[in-house]
Amino acid sequence: MESPLVSFIVVSYKHSEFIAECLNSIKNQTYKNWELIVADDASPDNSVEITKNWLKENNIHAKTNFHEINKGFAATLNECIELAEGKYVNIIAADDYFHPEFLEKSVASLEKKDDRFGMVFSNCFIIKENKSLISYLDDISFYKDENQFKKTLKKMNFIPALATLMKRKILLETGPYDKNILIEDYDRWLRINENYFIDFIPENLAYHRKHGENISKIKERIVFVEEILLRLKYDNDLENKTKINNDIKKIYITSNDKKEIQKVSEKYSQYKGKEYWLSFCLKYGLPVKLYYLKYKFF
Repeated sequence: MESPLVSFIVVSYKHSEFIAECLNSIKNQTYKNWELIVADDASPDNSVEITKNWLKENNIHAKTNFHEINKGFAATLNECIELAEGKYVNIIAADDYFHPEFLEKSVASLEKKDDRFGMVFSNCFIIKENKSLISYLDDISFYKDENQFKKTLKKMNFIPALATLMKRKILLETGPYDKNILIEDYDRWLRINENYFIDFIPENLAYHRKHGENISKIKERIVFVEEILLRLKYDNDLENKTKINNDIKKIYITSNDKKEIQKVSEKYSQYKGKEYWLSFCLKYGLPVKLYYLKYKFF
C-alpha cells in the first residue's frame, strides 16, 4: 500500500490545558507520512505559547495560523484548508486526541476503496468531566453498508468530527465551511453524502472531551434547530417525514425567538412532506395553543 500524505489540521481556542496531549497523539501515530497545520483563534490563554514550545521541543515543523482577532471556527478551518497539501485531511479541535492507529486504519480504509468514496469515519470515546470513558456510538447497527448509510445520515448526525478522514479534493469540491452555523461538520458530511459514499470503521480510534467550554444549553438549542434545517435541505426522499415534522412541532411549541421561527418557517414551507396546518401557523405566528386544537381548525 502507498503511504500518501495526510494533513492534520489542529484548531485551538482556550485549549492550553489539552493541546499537548492532542499534539502528542499525532506524533505517536503508527502512520508517519503526515504534515501538521496548527491554528489558534485568538485564545485569551497561553495556547499559542504552549503550541510553539511543543513544536520546538519535539523538533516538528508545522504550518501555523495564529489569529490576533477571533474569526470563528469555520473561518479558521477555511484558511487552514488552503494550507493543506495532503491527499487526505483530518480536522481536530485541540482538546481532543487520537488512538495511535487512527491514521493507519483510516488511510488503509480509503486506499482500498474506489473513487465513489469521499471519506471515512470511526467510532470514538467520549471523555466525561469525571474522566470516565463512554462510547460515542453505543449501537453501531446504524451502518449496514454504504448505500444504506446515505439515507441514514439524513436522519441524524452519526459522525464524530474528530474521527474522520476526508479526501482533500472532495473537501475542496464541496466548498468552504459555512461560517453562519455551529454544526458546520454535519453540513460537510451531508454535502459529501450527496455525491459520494462514506465508509465506517467500527472501532474507537479517537477521544472526544466533554467539558464546560464546549457544551451549553444555548448551544444545544442552536444545534437542534440547525440540524433540523439541514435535514430539511437534504431530505428529498421524505423517508424522515415523521421525525422532521415532530421536531418542527417541538420548535413551534418551545421557541420564543421570532427570527428562529422565521428561519425554520421559510425552509419548512419548501419541504414536500410538511404538515400544512403547521406551516401556516409558523408563517403567521399563530398562538401555540392552536397546535393542541389543530384537529378542530384544520
